[in-house]
Amino acid sequence: MSGQKHKTIRDVASLARVSTATVSRVLNGTGTVRPRTAERVQQALTQLGYVPNGWAQAMAVGNGINLMGMVVPDIQNPFFAAIYAGVSEEVRSHGMIIWMANSGDDPAQERTELYSLQRYRPHGIVLTPTHLTENLAVIEKIPTPVCLVDRRLAVDQWDLVLIDNKHGARQAAKTLIEAGHRDVAILAGPQDTTPGRERFEGFREVLQEEGLALPPAYVGLGDFRESSGYRIGRELLSLDHPPTAIFSCNNLMTMGLLQAIQATPGASLGESVSVIGFDDIPISTFTTPPLTVVSRPMKEMGIQAGRLILDRMDHPTRAKETIILMPHLVIRGSERLAAAKPRV
Repeated sequence: MSGQKHKTIRDVASLARVSTATVSRVLNGTGTVRPRTAERVQQALTQLGYVPNGWAQAMAVGNGINLMGMVVPDIQNPFFAAIYAGVSEEVRSHGMIIWMANSGDDPAQERTELYSLQRYRPHGIVLTPTHLTENLAVIEKIPTPVCLVDRRLAVDQWDLVLIDNKHGARQAAKTLIEAGHRDVAILAGPQDTTPGRERFEGFREVLQEEGLALPPAYVGLGDFRESSGYRIGRELLSLDHPPTAIFSCNNLMTMGLLQAIQATPGASLGESVSVIGFDDIPISTFTTPPLTVVSRPMKEMGIQAGRLILDRMDHPTRAKETIILMPHLVIRGSERLAAAKPRV
């Protein structure tokens, strides 16, 4: 059954036998309306099921709706869904709604979304930027509070919520080495992003400290998408001397890597190749063996970002704040290799 048309303020005025201006005064609580007239308007509102157009009302008074914006690189990534949940939990008591937009990790699309969002006068914007410098001039001109999440910009002037990426990557590298691995590869993310660069640095540092080589063939640069995880996984597993372990630097690339292992003849998770992924994924406990991951408090990142926006709204001139949360390793078994001898 098709839905009925939305009732208008004119419909309410006609039923209540008043002017549209009188209905507006009742809705907005402004001006003087006789009690009996106001009661007729309320009865008409109830009878028609009228819901005011919040957007139109907000634009009419020039203050914007009680809106917070959120622009992320990949709206399908569960990581950003968790961030959204955290932001929403933190700001809902302030009566805010969140407009979540997808930049597709494309600077041009990010500009479009930021411009579109600002037309509705948001009270703040939570942003995971696509690039260190590409849209700096645009972001610097945003008149409302901005909080960066997960990625930095080249200019350090905004509130920021990050994960200690290097610590998480170092944990992963040390765990693989302690399990006996010497031929270890990395499925890294884009090096012009904070998580891509910092996770690669942390991983490489541990290998250097342990005197282990990281051949160029063992370094795969992906784009934080599942397809790149699959493609690079197939390339690594097809080498004449494939790695015995792979550290995958984000959840979607890990999904692609697991598919690559399944599609490669002779490859088997936890037998011919071990895997540690950065970020937990829904199937982590359903693989054989279950997947060892570097887990991070994703929802908490959103909660902190929401708090920083609210604080900035109340105290526009306060010093910028950077919050760095710690990830932790969840050992499940996929880091082990049956053929590897424990390190002495």
